[in-house]
Amino acid sequence: MESYFLDEEEGLEVERLDLRRYYRALFKKWWLIAIVALTVTIPWLIYLKSQPPVYEAQALIRFKNFAGNDIGLAQRRQIELTSRSFAERVVAQLGLSLTLPKQGDEFINRSRIFREFFTTMQVVSGQYILRFNPDQTYVLAKLGEDGVTEAPVHEGLTDDIVDNFCRANGMSFRIIPEYAQLPPEIRFRVRGFRNAVQSFQDKIKVRWVDRAGTLMNLTMTDTDPVVVAEMANRLSEIFIEESSGVKKESVQSHKKILQEQLEKAEEELQASDQELKRFKQNYSTDLDGEQKRSTTEIAALDKQKVGLQSTVKTLNELLDKKVENELGANGLDPEKKTVRIIMNQLAGHPVFDENATMLVTRSQLSTLERNWRDITSRYSSGNFKAKQLLQEILQTHIQVESIARQEITKLENDLVLVSRDLSKLESRVRQMPAQEQRLSELVRKNKVLERQYTDLLAKSSEAEISAAVETEDIEILDPAIQPEFPTNRDKKQKAAFGGIFGLFLGIGLVLTIEFLNRSIKTADDVKRFLRLPVLGTIPQIDFEDAYDFQDSEKIKQIDQQLVTHDYSPTPIGEAYRSLRTNLMFSKDTGRISTLVLTSNEPGDGKSFTAANLAITLAQLKSKALLIDGDLRRGVLHNTFGVPKEPGFSNYLTDVVPLQSIIHPTQIPNLSVISCGSLIPNPSELLGSHQMNRFLDEVRRKYDLIMFDTPPLNAATDAVVVGTQVDAVVLVIRAGRTDRNLAKSKLELFSSVPAKVLGAILNGTTADMAHPGYSYYHY
Repeated sequence: MESYFLDEEEGLEVERLDLRRYYRALFKKWWLIAIVALTVTIPWLIYLKSQPPVYEAQALIRFKNFAGNDIGLAQRRQIELTSRSFAERVVAQLGLSLTLPKQGDEFINRSRIFREFFTTMQVVSGQYILRFNPDQTYVLAKLGEDGVTEAPVHEGLTDDIVDNFCRANGMSFRIIPEYAQLPPEIRFRVRGFRNAVQSFQDKIKVRWVDRAGTLMNLTMTDTDPVVVAEMANRLSEIFIEESSGVKKESVQSHKKILQEQLEKAEEELQASDQELKRFKQNYSTDLDGEQKRSTTEIAALDKQKVGLQSTVKTLNELLDKKVENELGANGLDPEKKTVRIIMNQLAGHPVFDENATMLVTRSQLSTLERNWRDITSRYSSGNFKAKQLLQEILQTHIQVESIARQEITKLENDLVLVSRDLSKLESRVRQMPAQEQRLSELVRKNKVLERQYTDLLAKSSEAEISAAVETEDIEILDPAIQPEFPTNRDKKQKAAFGGIFGLFLGIGLVLTIEFLNRSIKTADDVKRFLRLPVLGTIPQIDFEDAYDFQDSEKIKQIDQQLVTHDYSPTPIGEAYRSLRTNLMFSKDTGRISTLVLTSNEPGDGKSFTAANLAITLAQLKSKALLIDGDLRRGVLHNTFGVPKEPGFSNYLTDVVPLQSIIHPTQIPNLSVISCGSLIPNPSELLGSHQMNRFLDEVRRKYDLIMFDTPPLNAATDAVVVGTQVDAVVLVIRAGRTDRNLAKSKLELFSSVPAKVLGAILNGTTADMAHPGYSYYHY
C-alpha cells in the first residue's frame, strides 16, 4: 500500500495540541456540567435545610488521686462512663425519649414547652398529643397507628401541671407557666427506651486531656442547647456518685469491721487489766528481769504462732475452695468466675508481699484479668481473644497455686520452730512458783491484748483518713454550660462546597467521557491516530435527524440544502472548493484522473461528499464523471434525478453498452452513472476484465472519474476498485467514526497496490471547519 502517512515529528507536534480537545469538550458540553452540578447541589441543599441545629456541650472531670500509674484504669473509667447502665439512668432522668416534630421550617426545643420532663425505664412509646382546652383544662392522649385515633391517658386542670407533675404511661412532666402562648395542640413522640439509650450512647465522646489520666473531657451533642448541657452534667454527676459511692461503701464496710474488732479488743484488754490489777493487790509480788524477759518472749512467740496458724489455715482454705469449685462447677461456670476470685484473693494475700516470685505473678494475673474484662465489655466472653486470655489466666493460676503451696510448707516449718521455742519457754516458766507463774501468765496475756488493741487502733485511724480522702477522689472541674450557637451553623459554606463539588464532578464527568470516547473529532485526531493527512474539513449541515433516515430520504434532504452547483459563496461550498484545491493542486499527489471515495461505516456522509466534490470539480470546466460504485445501496440517482437502471452493474454484466448508462446532469461538465440493478456478486464484477475495459474507455472521455464505493465495514469493494485507480480517499465522520475501527479498516489496503491519499473530515463544528467559515458570519 502506498500512502501519505505523517512522519514522527509531525506526530509529536500534534500530540502537544491534545489539550485543546478537552477544552473544546468542556465548552461544548457545558449543559452536562450544569445538569450534574444542579443534580448534586439541589439534593445537598435540601439535605442541609432538613438538618436540625446540633449543639455541643463539654464537661471536664478531674480525678485527684490518680497519677496515671495504671493505664487500664483510665480505659475502665471510660468504659464505665459510656456503659448502658449509666446511659439508662441519664435517659430516664432527663426524659431523652421525648422528640418534638418540626413545625414549618423551625425546630422546636422542648424547653419552650416543658419545664421538666423525665421518664421511667418502662415508658410507653408512641405518638402523643397534649391538648389545651378553652376551659383551662388539658387532655393527654395517645394516638393510634393511623395518627388519628386518640386514647386519653390523663386529663385535668392546666394550672395543676405547671407546679405539679403530670404522670402517665411512665412519663412525668411539668409545662411552662406561660402556657397561654403555646399552641392549642402539641404533638410529640416518645421513642422506645432502648432506642433512646442507644442514641444517647452514640452522642457520648470521651477524651483524656493529659497523659497522666487525671483530666477527662466529656462531650455531648443534641438538638436542644438546654438539654445537651443537662446531659453532660447529669452523666458526670451520676458517674461521680457511682464511683464515689462504691468506694465510700467499701471504706465504710472496712471501718465497721475494724470498729467491731477494736471494741472487742478493748473489752478484752480492760478485763485483762482488771484481772492483773486484782492479782497484784492480793499477792503484792513482782517478777525479776529474767522472768519479765521470759514472759515477753512467750507473748511474742504466742502471737507469732497464732499468726502463722491463721495464715496457713487461710491459704489452705482458699486452695480447698478452689479445688471444690473446679470439681463442682461441671461446665456451669465457663468463665471460671468463682475460681478466679479465689485465686486473686490467694495471690493478693499479704503474706506474699515480700515474695518476689509471687509479686511478679500477681502483676501478670492482674494485667490478664484487666485485659479480659476490657475485651468482654466490648464484645463477649465467647470472643476468640477473650477465650485466649482466659486460658492464660488459668495457666497463671497454676503458678500461683505452686507458689502458695511452697509458702505453706515454709510457714509450717516456721510454725514447728516457733512451737518448739514456745514449749521451751513455757517449760521454764512452769518451774517458777505458782503465784509467779500465774502473774507471768496474766502479764503475758495483757501484753498480747495490748499489742492487738494498738494494732487495731492504728488500722482504724488509717481507715478514717482513707475515707476522708476517697470521698473527694473525683469532681467536676468545669461543668457544661448551655451553648450559644450550633456546631453546624456553617450551612452556607457547606452549600457552597456542595455546589463547587457538583461543578467539579460535572467537569470530571465530561473529561472522563471525553477520555473514554474513541471517536475521531478533529483533524489532529486523524493525524495522531490514523497518521493520514487531512485533505479537507466539511462543516456539519444544520438539519435534524438526517442520519436516522434511509439513504434516499437523507440525500434528498441534503441535496435541498447544497448551493455548490450555483457558485454561491456559502461556508459549505467554500469548504468543498478548498477540498478540491487540496486534492487537485497538491504538489505531493501529482495529477489524479481516477479517485475512489469510501468510509468506515454508513452514515459518514460519503455519498454526500462525493456528489458535492464532483460538482466543484466540474466547475473547473473539466469533464467529470461520478460513478455510483455502491452496487448494493447506491443513492446518487436520487441526488441527481437520473434513472437507477440501466446502470453500472448492468454494464459490468455486459447487458448494456457504456453510452446507455452515462446520464448528464443539470451541472455543466458533470455526468453520473447510477448503481444499476441489484446483483449477487458485485466484488467479483468490480475486479473483472469488464471493469478494466470500462476504465480504459472513460479515461479517454473524461478528465476526472470518481467512484462512490460502499463502506469498508460492509464490503471490500473500495479495496478492489482502489487497486485500479490513482488514489483512495477516506471520509470520516467527526464525533462518530471510531479511531480503532478506522485504523483496522485501513490495514485492508496494506496488502494491495492501492494509494491512500488522505482523509476528509465530515460533520465538524464551526471552529473545526474551513478557516473561511467565520468570514461569512462576521
